[in-house]
Amino acid sequence: MLRFEPDKRVGFREYMRSDGTRSYFFCTDTVRDLFTCSGFNELELEYCCVKSTNCRTRKSMLRV
Repeated sequence: MLRFEPDKRVGFREYMRSDGTRSYFFCTDTVRDLFTCSGFNELELEYCCVKSTNCRTRKSMLRV
């Protein structure tokens, strides 16, 4: 959710990418419920936080 600007938000946890596709961000509780109800066992569930840097502009971005 950190990578999108406020005007790109089109719904609750839903964002529009520059190519017109949409992305939705699930909270960990929702993911847990979806998978355990489908018969999966939870071994590990946490957010992956990444810092990416544009080499040309040297701009750093935090992504979840």
